[in-house]
Amino acid sequence: MIRAVLVCHGELSAALLTSAEEIVGHIPEVICISNRGKSPEIVRQEIIHAAGESAGLSGVLVMADLFGSSCWRCAMEAARVGTGVPMAVVTGVNLGMLLSFSQKRDNMDFPTLASTMTEDGRRGINGPVF
Repeated sequence: MIRAVLVCHGELSAALLTSAEEIVGHIPEVICISNRGKSPEIVRQEIIHAAGESAGLSGVLVMADLFGSSCWRCAMEAARVGTGVPMAVVTGVNLGMLLSFSQKRDNMDFPTLASTMTEDGRRGINGPVF
């Protein structure tokens, strides 16, 4: 099983998960982490805990909302520390990426899913249209 950890500012991670689940139903093994009111150390520890709390994982995709942000930095630091489970960090998480994750994770290995999901998120960005 591949787990997703959404690390975002405010309530964005929970809102993304709620929206995705309204479309496809319950998505297991997705953990939402907000940085609201937390130090970077707390966020980093929450990511490490979420990535390592269950045996049998084949990988953890940590999806942060903004490249270079505190959420992204905490995710990168957690990945460097490691948990014994392969981790990949992607940024710019959007609804398309989360839907791709939910629909494709059972049919792809961890590295392929990380790449495919990221490309699916990019493909969903279009415009401007005037």
